[in-house]
Amino acid sequence: MPANKIIIPVLLLVMLITACSKKAETVNDNTPPVITIISPLNNQHFNAGEIIHTTAEVTDNDRVVELHIHVINTATGILLRDIHSYPGQPSATVEDSFAAETGINYTIKIIAKDAAQNQSTAEVFVQ
Repeated sequence: MPANKIIIPVLLLVMLITACSKKAETVNDNTPPVITIISPLNNQHFNAGEIIHTTAEVTDNDRVVELHIHVINTATGILLRDIHSYPGQPSATVEDSFAAETGINYTIKIIAKDAAQNQSTAEVFVQ
């Protein structure tokens, strides 16, 4: 049998085994990412026009594949800001800033997903 007729099936078999082993690792991952909100502090007060800086650090046992910052008007539930990032690393930092408006209280929610689609959320309330 010619060498190239043997090499092609062997390469296909190696690719199949590699793909299956990566999938198995992801399927066995039940550990969600860990989120630490650095700022703002929960129940922190901001005057109108002050800048609210949001910073969160996220870690995972494999890799963080998706991060979101949702800024929500607490009274109405309306999503005011939706920031996305896709780090693809075991740890990541997500940041955003916006100006506080008069009379609005905000829920700032951080959402993180890993490669196995485990999801974590953390939130703080600011006024």
